[in-house]
Amino acid sequence: MSMPKYLFLAMAIILLLVTVKAEAALQKSSLAIYVDGRQIETNTVAYVDNHKVWVAAEAIGKFGRDKVNLDTAAGRILIDFSRPDFRLENEELTNLVRSGIRLNFPVRTIGGKPYINLHSLEPLFDISYHYYSVNNLPALTVGLQTTSLDVQLNKPRVSKAIPGKINLVWDYISDNSRNLAEEKHIEGLDVLSPTWFAIVDEDGLVANKADLKYVEEAHAKNYQVWALITNSFDKELTKEILANDKAKENIIKQMIFYSSLYNLDGINIDFENIYDDDKDSLSAFVQDLTKALKKQNVTVSLDVTVPSNTSDWSRCYDREKLGSIVDYVMVMTYDEHWRTSPVSGPVASLDWVEKGVAATLNYVPKEKLLLGIPFYTREWEETTEYSRIKVKARTLSMEQAEKRVKEMNAPMTWLDDKGLYYTEYSKDDKLYRIWLEEERSVSLKAGLVSKYGLAGAASWRKDFEMPQIWEILKTELKPQEPQVEKKSKS
Repeated sequence: MSMPKYLFLAMAIILLLVTVKAEAALQKSSLAIYVDGRQIETNTVAYVDNHKVWVAAEAIGKFGRDKVNLDTAAGRILIDFSRPDFRLENEELTNLVRSGIRLNFPVRTIGGKPYINLHSLEPLFDISYHYYSVNNLPALTVGLQTTSLDVQLNKPRVSKAIPGKINLVWDYISDNSRNLAEEKHIEGLDVLSPTWFAIVDEDGLVANKADLKYVEEAHAKNYQVWALITNSFDKELTKEILANDKAKENIIKQMIFYSSLYNLDGINIDFENIYDDDKDSLSAFVQDLTKALKKQNVTVSLDVTVPSNTSDWSRCYDREKLGSIVDYVMVMTYDEHWRTSPVSGPVASLDWVEKGVAATLNYVPKEKLLLGIPFYTREWEETTEYSRIKVKARTLSMEQAEKRVKEMNAPMTWLDDKGLYYTEYSKDDKLYRIWLEEERSVSLKAGLVSKYGLAGAASWRKDFEMPQIWEILKTELKPQEPQVEKKSKS
């Protein structure tokens, strides 16, 4: 049976008059929306920034959607598609979302009001732009396809082989304002994993902070994008989700939609802080999610902690089962001493990292395993109260740690057994300790990739590293093939 067509609205034209300062700062513009040639009052304005058109979120409700809600506190707009007319990569995936899907998109606060990035909605609404001038001011016409044409969002991704060992970095995203186009290309970097998605309620809503422009700019630099999804590190929520078939289905529907809309190359599953008795349910859900994503030819990876006897943190993973399901497993060989640790210590000493890798290889094939590398360190503050040492810590980037050591004129000592520099200094009756992560320590850890024949490395997190770290990782993960001298024929 052929699917019926659904009318959203016949035609819409958005006219944006955009005033731009010389320094290209965001500037208020007038906004007019026309539907079927009839203007609809919105009393809102629009902005252009980094080739992104920001439209007042309340205007989206004028596009004829089934149901639109604005969640200002959470910074998102929710759109319910009761009878979606878009098509995914194949009929099976399309039929999965035909029963209805709730989507959400991030909003940006400008002048105290929420705005939505129209560029990320282009594939969904078949949006086109035309720039011109009105009264000596830049102007923009935005056209939307509003009659159902069964728009196909995407095709299955083409597999892209990564030469040498995989070099991935997680990119912590607090909003969607990052402009990759202005950043220098990083030689040897293969994959960006932006922290875009998180399950946030018992119905399986996946909070979305993705940005289509980010993906386009990443692809232009020859990076793949493996977007990260978390369980919000909430074990109570995770238990509810894993016991609710409808919630799990909702998550899968959203992830295959976002994978298609944003043209993602991969999904990285980062579920942490889980009850041990949810181990099997977690593996089953990962299998279902992976099965759906593989129909889009998307790479699926999963993060696990170092094997230990810690309940709800390490024993919650069936590493052998999970390793058989996904394409890659990232072992998080850092936070040896976590931020709230009761004792001071390194983030990732070499001996601890190596033991963690060896233990994980008992469950996960080496060709699937990526080594976790920290781009951060911690400054530990120790005070003595009633003959007991009280500890607290703050996280520092490599640059911040180096600056702190120089400020305190603190001598550094190399610890062979830890593969780290150590320093300490006193101030105001407090003892400060730092085990530094820098070029030498990163090089030693990255060297474990070749030593154990691992698939590559995954580093937390982008912008915490010193620039020279990338050259070190390139050297360790992408060594030049030896040149074979050709003998001349005599």
